[in-house]
Formats: sequence, C-alpha cells, structure tokens
Amino acid sequence: MGIGKGVLCALWAMLPVCVMHAQFIDVSSPMVIESGHTGGYLGHGVSMADFSGDGVDDLTLVDWEGNVHAYLGASTGFVPFELPIVASDGNEAKCVLWADIDNDGDSDLFITYRLAPNRMWLNEGGFEFVEVSETCGIDQAPRRSYGASFGDYDNDGFLDLFVADYNWVTDEPRNELYHNNGDGTFTDVTFTSGLGGEYIQSFQGQWVDFNEDGLLDLFVIVDRVIYPNLYFVNQGDGTFVESAAEFGLDFMINAMSTSVADFDRDNDMDVYVVGAQFDQNRLMVNDGDGHFEWFEPTAGDDLHVNLLSWAANWIDYNNDGWEDLYVNTGYSTYTEYPQVFEQYEYVPQQFFRNSGGGVFWQANNLLPDDDQLSFSSATGDWNADGYLDLVSNQVGDVALMLESTPVEGHFLRVRPVGTVSNRDGIGTKFRAWVNGMVSYQMSFCGENYMGQNSRWEHFGLGEAVQVDSLEVVWPSGIVDVYYDLPADSSLVVTEGETTEVPNPCEGEGLGCLGCTYEEACNFDSNALMDDGSCDFECLYDNTMCGPGTYWNPETSQCVVVLMYDPCPSDINMDGAVTMTDLLLMLVNFGTYCPE
Repeated sequence: MGIGKGVLCALWAMLPVCVMHAQFIDVSSPMVIESGHTGGYLGHGVSMADFSGDGVDDLTLVDWEGNVHAYLGASTGFVPFELPIVASDGNEAKCVLWADIDNDGDSDLFITYRLAPNRMWLNEGGFEFVEVSETCGIDQAPRRSYGASFGDYDNDGFLDLFVADYNWVTDEPRNELYHNNGDGTFTDVTFTSGLGGEYIQSFQGQWVDFNEDGLLDLFVIVDRVIYPNLYFVNQGDGTFVESAAEFGLDFMINAMSTSVADFDRDNDMDVYVVGAQFDQNRLMVNDGDGHFEWFEPTAGDDLHVNLLSWAANWIDYNNDGWEDLYVNTGYSTYTEYPQVFEQYEYVPQQFFRNSGGGVFWQANNLLPDDDQLSFSSATGDWNADGYLDLVSNQVGDVALMLESTPVEGHFLRVRPVGTVSNRDGIGTKFRAWVNGMVSYQMSFCGENYMGQNSRWEHFGLGEAVQVDSLEVVWPSGIVDVYYDLPADSSLVVTEGETTEVPNPCEGEGLGCLGCTYEEACNFDSNALMDDGSCDFECLYDNTMCGPGTYWNPETSQCVVVLMYDPCPSDINMDGAVTMTDLLLMLVNFGTYCPE
C-alpha cells in the first residue's frame, strides 16, 4: 500500500556518505544571529518554530530588554525579519512561543516576562498582529513568569495555556492555567481545575500523555530540594489530581528543565530532568503505564552532569534512530556581558551519544570547543538536509549556531495539520515502524527550559530506505495510517486523510450549530455558531411579563394583552396586516380620535 493521498510534500534524493561520524560545526560567525543576551536573570528563551507558515524553520529569540529577534528560514540559514509588534518595552522577556490559538491557519505569539505582565498577539493574517494581552483573559499581574506550554487538555480542538511562575516569598504562590474559549480568549482555571495551591518556584511545565490514556497530563518541575516536582493527572472532566508521588516523579533536585522522548524505543515517553547542583540530573524511565524509575546506565558515562544544568534537548544528530542528548550548562546569577567571562570559568556544554538500548557515551568532542554560558536551546533542520541542527541562546551578542554534518543515516520528517484537533496538531503522537522497531515522537509546544523546537517531527532511520508504516494518533482520537513511505522525505499529514472523519454535528461535537445564549432553556455548550433556535419559555410565565403583557410561546416574547381588539393593526379589517394597513395608518397619522 502506498503513501496517503496528497501528503508527500518533498522528496530528497539519498544523501551520499560524507563522513563516517557526524559532528556539529559552529556556523555562528557566517550566520550572525543577533540575540542581545547581554543582561538579565537566568537566561532567555528561543523558538525554532515556523511562524511564517512556509514549512521552513524560522528562529525567534528574546532578550532582557524586551526585544524580539526574529529570523525567517532560508535555504542557507536565516534572514532578519522585523515583526510588526510593539514589544521593546524595557521589560525582561523570558519564553517565546508560536501557536495557532484560534485555529485560523497562522501562528499567534505569546511571550512571558519577569516582573511584567505576559503578552499575547493574534495574527490576523499576512503578519498583521493585534495585541490582545489585556482583553484575552491572561493575568496582567507583574509576575515572575518563565517557561510556558500550549496543549489541548480537554480535546475540544483549541490550545490551552500553562505558565510557570518562579515565585518568591513575597509573591502569590501560584502557577497559571488558562482554558481556551475558542474565540481568541482564555479563562483562568488555575484553581477550579485543581492546579491551585502553594506551588512555588517553577521554571517549566510540559503537557504530555505519560499514561497513554488520550488525555494530556501536566508535568511541572520545581526548583529547591525542599520542594517535590508536580505531576497533574488529567481526570477528563476539566480537573487534575496532583499525583507525582504515585507515579515516581516527586523527587527533589533543584529541577530546571524537563525534556521528554522515547529514548529506549519501547513505545512510551520517558523524561530527563536536570538539576542545579552536582550529580542531580535524572533520566526517568516509563514502565508503560506512566510510572517511572530512575535510569541507571549499563555502560558508558553516567548521565548525571556534575555541572549546573539548564535546558536539555533530545536530538538524533546522526539519524541512527536513537535519541541523543544535548545539555546546556552555565551559572545562576545576573548576566553582565562581557565582564561575566572574567568572573566565571568556562563550563563546557554536554553531549551524550545514545548507542542503542539505553547505552550512553559522553561525546563532548562532537561539539566545538568554544567558551559559552547558555540556558536555553532549540532544535530543527534549518537547511533542510535531513539532519537536525541546534541553536543555543548563549550569553553574548549572537546565538551559538551548531550545524550537523550529514552521514549515511536516512530520515523522515512529518508535520501535522489538525482539522478536528487543534490546527497545529500539538499533542499528536507519531509512531514510525521500521523493520519491526518503533520510533515514537509526540508534538509539543513549549518544552525544555523556555524552549520551542521545530514543528517538524524528525525520525532517524539508519540504513532503512523506507518506513513500513506511520501511525498518527490525533488528540481527537482520529487515527491515520500511512504505509511504505520513502526515506529522505518530508510529509505534511492532515487529520482524517486516511480515515473517514465523522460529521461533528451529528450529535454533540465541535463545529455544531445550536443555541449559544447561556441563559436560554436549550443552551448548547458544544455549539460554536448560533442557529437562532434559542428558547426562553422556561424562564418566563405570565407573572414575569410586565403589566398588561403576557408570554407568547409562538413569538418567544412578552406581548400586549389585547382586551377588545385581537388585531388592532388590521385597519381595513380584511383579516391580514399588509402594506395597505400601513398606508392607511400614515394617511391618518396626526389626526385625533373621537372620544
């Protein structure tokens, strides 16, 4: 069976064997990606999401003065692009995320701030942005917000928003959860959903379905060894139950970042959590039911990085099918560039090569030996050669750009487009089967430490020249399957391409017409458009209408009680109210009636 109709967007020829071992090349100088990371506190975020909608990875960074540095993806790198937004307000920007929150086919922008209100812009198409920060429902208190994450926790087709706040003792101890109302606005459901409580000092949260029940749960990492991490299990009714202890995720390690992947290829999601002190980083292995145990390597170097760590990114740099690991390391203080390099010694970034079966080897020699201090990073294939590249938002004027050199490994790239599910396909699960083995990817928006990776899901295939089958499980529950996909190709998959999607208006569901007025007797909470069927009869009776009126169920309104003439508008008394009656009324308008 061949590929699903209309999904093959580009097919690249088999890449030649260039070198025996891949490595990263520092291309920062020729690219010159200005980042403005010369001040601020605990770093700034980076996004490799395609915000222009052309299928090519774009790049966005923010800095300590509130500036947004945007770059459009091009065949040889990136081109500076000035976003038409007013964002340089002197406030320290932290996390930058692109997501289609209103499902209109373009990317909207959300930025968190430290000690200033978070901000959101709706993209009205053609890079016409409208700021809705004060009207869309997100809290405008000047909190200490850091990481954020979008995910559709109630599977209604619209992306909800979680914001992690690093609260001090003088702050209100809370994070933020917002439910997407489907019209470009949000409702704060932090406390009604079960996420309220004295949870302080959170750097990041991530939506992920660890227990594979089709509902997104929320894993929130927490700083300080006296506070456990938090794991909110989705109950399916809009509420969550904090269950970190039950699932083995309540360890206390000064957690800075959460990074999710199926590193051992056993068809479930595992998680790597970095810590702030020596020997704290932990790789937690999923037992298949969402319960976790601490991973102990069988060979190679231990994954406990004995350095202060921040973001960690899973990246199959050599396309052998096994997820490798890049770890940002640095320090915890205010940034003052370039004086900071006189105060702190060089701290090397860390790279671990996954040689299969959960065997990791330290491979820092694959990275350039340059001094850098860095907090956040993101991955994507900026030159579309089939090998993942990496950007690190290092301290300094420009970002560190690491380009992966091609080897013999083949690849498959997949990007989702939701129809019943959210348009970006966030939360979609991809399982690629090759020679009896599975590679499992899940689409995220907001991960690691204030990071956003490419929207393209990347599968390393090793020597395989085709994917035997690709299963795509959408948040809606719709499943699409594609067979015999050629290697070295990029596919855009649309929800329902291989599956007969039921009409959502047959019964209850998204897109249905109905009564949208909440006070009506027949209010339909699933209806997105009003069809004029609202019934108010149950709310009124003859005693509720005003004096001299009564409730008419045929017209659904209070009407005047006509004691003598049942049809006073029928002036010519022909049994109908017509234009003739109107003309007669106008002719006699202004005259006096006899007493």
